[in-house]
Amino acid sequence: MNKVVKRIISGFVIGYMGLSAARETEERIRSTILVRIPQLITWSENNDFNQPDISYRLCIYRDRTYFNFIRDYLGNDEATVKGQPIELSFTRKLSDLQNCHVSYVGNISTKDINRIVEAKLLESTIVVASSEQSAERGLHVRLFVGSAQTIDIELNQTAFMAHGSEPRVSFLKHVNKVYGQSAQENL
Repeated sequence: MNKVVKRIISGFVIGYMGLSAARETEERIRSTILVRIPQLITWSENNDFNQPDISYRLCIYRDRTYFNFIRDYLGNDEATVKGQPIELSFTRKLSDLQNCHVSYVGNISTKDINRIVEAKLLESTIVVASSEQSAERGLHVRLFVGSAQTIDIELNQTAFMAHGSEPRVSFLKHVNKVYGQSAQENL
């Protein structure tokens, strides 16, 4: 009986370590995408990200664990994107997101998605979420683990148009599903 208990415990530990490693891999991929989003879109001319002396402001909403992970992932204060320093911040208030270039809101409720859309935050920040239907309901990007256990991406072109930016073709090639109309369809 002692051997049986040891096997069960070791199986549990190995399984837990496997899930932990998978979770860390998912967070690394998500972090890489969030850091590279500025290179994957064409920013509107009036967006301050186009100014060379402006930091890339990446905000994490309500998920302190993920904030700590991405902060450690970025390492030192010298991390950059497109030659601009990355300014990472954490907030628990939706209104704070209007000052960010990109905001990661994680797995939020439909009620919070509606609050973001109604507050017109889509015009001031690119909102990335993981919750089901977030892109379909109006947020810019949804990053999630799909059925093939890979990171899948959904995108809402109407939200990008409201922001005044446009996803580049190199980004669209990796997107699994697109909601809304593209700018080319409106011409």
